[in-house]
Amino acid sequence: MKYMLEDMTWTEVEEALKNKNSVIVPFGSVEEHGPHLPTSTDSDLCYAIVKKGTEGTDFLVAPIVNYGLCRSTREFPGTVSLRFETLMQLVKDILFELVNQGFKKIVLFSFHAGSTHLTALKEAAFDFTLKNKNIKVFLVSSIDLAGEELLKVLETIPQHACELETSLMLFLRPETVEMEKAFEEYPSGPRFLVTPSGREWMKTGVMGDPRKASSEKGKKIFNLMTQRLREILTDIINQ
Repeated sequence: MKYMLEDMTWTEVEEALKNKNSVIVPFGSVEEHGPHLPTSTDSDLCYAIVKKGTEGTDFLVAPIVNYGLCRSTREFPGTVSLRFETLMQLVKDILFELVNQGFKKIVLFSFHAGSTHLTALKEAAFDFTLKNKNIKVFLVSSIDLAGEELLKVLETIPQHACELETSLMLFLRPETVEMEKAFEEYPSGPRFLVTPSGREWMKTGVMGDPRKASSEKGKKIFNLMTQRLREILTDIINQ
């Protein structure tokens, strides 16, 4: 049974909507991930986790939104960030179109977990549901998939372009990873200062120690994350 909207014809979507009215919208980003990972990292990991995590559920999967809001990394070459207002409006437009087609439950899932990015998604969902109170919109991020068992797999705390993300990429897209260029960095910016970018205090664009990553860890993390996502979606279906 097809469940990826991008692989379906309009007639197949119409038929699926007779039995399923729930859809998940994946969000990634175009963002630097250090000298060793591609700018597609968040999107690559997001779509892989969503594809696997929704297998066997009552959810259809919308095509991924590859662009997001990236504040601290926005001045690194390759990072393309949307404005807060742009992302909010984009999300509201997507919600409107999906609801217009008949979807009643919509999950916004973002692997990119920047605080301002997630706030934009949440505010868009809030604004939309104010005017569409019969529609349920849920916000889930990669943070919600990081349980105790996952943290036991890691030697370091998950941050950015770190052990966790690098391990996942070594498992899912090893041909894109250049481990010889991986560096450890724990950047620290000025306290209380609001800045348009973190480039001044981030040397490599890494937050953490990707050198501790491995494909074996990536496989374990992927299985744990997809299982947790499946559990969350099952809970949402029953709400």
